[in-house]
Amino acid sequence: MTDPLLELRDLRVWFPIGDGLFRAKRNLRAVDGIDLRVAPGEALGIVGESGCGKSTLARAILRLVRTSGGQVVWLGKPIEGWSTSRVRPLRRDMQIVFQDPLASLDPRMTVGEIVAEPLRVHARDLSRAERRERVIDILARVGLPADVVNRYPHEFSGGQCQRIGIARAMVLRPKLLVCDEPVSALDVSIQAQIVNLLQDLKRDFGMTILFVSHNLAVVRRLCDRVLVLYLGKPMELASTDLLYSQPRHPYTQGLLAAVPVPDPDLQPQRLGGALGGELPSPMAPPSGCVFRTRCAHAVAACAAAAPRLQSVETGHEVACDRWREISASGAVA
Repeated sequence: MTDPLLELRDLRVWFPIGDGLFRAKRNLRAVDGIDLRVAPGEALGIVGESGCGKSTLARAILRLVRTSGGQVVWLGKPIEGWSTSRVRPLRRDMQIVFQDPLASLDPRMTVGEIVAEPLRVHARDLSRAERRERVIDILARVGLPADVVNRYPHEFSGGQCQRIGIARAMVLRPKLLVCDEPVSALDVSIQAQIVNLLQDLKRDFGMTILFVSHNLAVVRRLCDRVLVLYLGKPMELASTDLLYSQPRHPYTQGLLAAVPVPDPDLQPQRLGGALGGELPSPMAPPSGCVFRTRCAHAVAACAAAAPRLQSVETGHEVACDRWREISASGAVA
């Protein structure tokens, strides 16, 4: 890999939770030890069930939530511990698209004002005419006509609102675009349009994308690599082709088995391999491998120590000490 645009070193985000007036606080381990290198121009998917720490990880990277340990390294510089004023200039290169299209837009502002706001903050040397030109240009790139600048968010559909949110994030031409479940609130046909739009913008601007989603079918279309999270810990990291064709971790196999396929004969047997049981509380995660309480291949040794990511082959890592045995038994989908 080339020099990374972004690097995470044992990143942790723990939230102290009080159990009452006289009880000591306990930590909710939302993100618990992530090591990751993201190359310039790469699209990385971050997947897992709800409550596995995907969105918290994305916000920690952008310094929108306080981290509890580890480092975020941006262009070779650790930015952990930087003051708000020192981080602010980095914001123009690190932007986010939120999950709820309409709720992420200020209903009191016109579309033109919403999209121009980052320019007023980070590009103050631009004249009003230059800002308007930049706004109209980026709106055209996301598929919206120039006459929307004087209209308000409530006048648009969910898909159009998400295009406005993408335009707002892209108007500064950032190096990193974090997409936090950006299509989960949209219907399937609109999801495909938004994913195609992100593919086009990535190609045209050469930016890096972190795409947070629980929809593995969407991630497969857009991303070069995929990180699988469970209870804030990495389970598997691989190129998209390897992860979908040769998943090594039982959790990844369960997630893929739950992806519906349009075949009434094949779908029932696929669901037989889908995940069962409930997600444990991140305030009291299982000892050893955090997935062991839902894993059909768990043995007593799985409770002794938490497995670290280990190399399966070049570009493919898995946090399971039994992946060789599981693969040999034919459990790989």
